[in-house]
Amino acid sequence: MTTRCAIRPAKTRGAAIAALLLAAGLLGACSGGFGGFGKKPAPDLVVNPNAYPANYRKQIATMLTTDLHDRADFRGAFIAPPALKPVVGGATQHYVVCVLFTGHNDKRTKAVIYLEGRPNEFVDATPQQCDGAPYQPFTELDYEQPDKYNSHQVAPGDPAARDVQ
Repeated sequence: MTTRCAIRPAKTRGAAIAALLLAAGLLGACSGGFGGFGKKPAPDLVVNPNAYPANYRKQIATMLTTDLHDRADFRGAFIAPPALKPVVGGATQHYVVCVLFTGHNDKRTKAVIYLEGRPNEFVDATPQQCDGAPYQPFTELDYEQPDKYNSHQVAPGDPAARDVQ
């Protein structure tokens, strides 16, 4: 009879521990404490590829200081406000900002293509992108000119002849 009494408390104790662990597990799962049980999945982040580039003038002036090295490009430039235009073979539309450079008495039109409200590409403009654009003076670019005495920031040739003001 002592054998029966010794076995029974061990079984009762094991069952109590198992019940306690099961209750703790269920409570943890209901409160969201285990690997996402009871949690709603996070919604996918939706990004607008055509967000309007609100600060486009400053963004482009900053970008051009690293891409342009001829001081003549910084004087007398014009910029048009962002407009949705076809890009990538005309299949999709993105905001395009047209920039007209008039340095060295030579007009060159470039396009800055925006993606998600940030400049993505700086390319030669196509007629479909910039013909008839309402250009305005790009005064922000006047203040971003590279140092005329820094030979690493000017185009090839004689800087004294090119940078005469």
